[in-house]
Amino acid sequence: MDKRLFGIVLGICIIVIALACWFRFGHLNASTPAKIDTSSMLTEAIDIAELSTAEFKYRGIADVFADEQETRILCRVCYSAIVKAGIDLKSIQFEINESDKTVTATLPEISLKVNIIDEQSMALLPSEADVGIDSLLKYSKADAEKEASESEELMTTAKDNLKATIEGLIYPVLKSQGFLLIWK
Repeated sequence: MDKRLFGIVLGICIIVIALACWFRFGHLNASTPAKIDTSSMLTEAIDIAELSTAEFKYRGIADVFADEQETRILCRVCYSAIVKAGIDLKSIQFEINESDKTVTATLPEISLKVNIIDEQSMALLPSEADVGIDSLLKYSKADAEKEASESEELMTTAKDNLKATIEGLIYPVLKSQGFLLIWK
């Protein structure tokens, strides 16, 4: 009886070990290719808060106004600025079409960020004008932003660089699944 009981227990142990190995290393744990299920997966692939894709160095002269209606010029300020064009990457929207194997990316508007390089090097014309630094910065930033937004070359460069960066970030995910990226 002991040999028979020992044989049954041994057989059950072998079956349990075989099943455990099959579950652990076999069919149920087989790796399957990653599948693009949601656009949030693509958004996570480009998870960078803010991306500047073009930079515009500008030296300009801005009018500083004496009144809020901006009718009377008090003086002019000469300034140097760097304008960066970019977007918040989390605001890109992806639409996935499984049947066509396409991903359509919709870009948000490109925003501009102005930084005055050196406040100490700002020059006033006429130099004796009594103007606070806040006013100088306000009008300088507004002028630099206006000039940059009117620059088609800056906006085109920013958009092209943005597309190239996004394509580089999500290309491995798209290629592995045979998807094509379309820009909207």
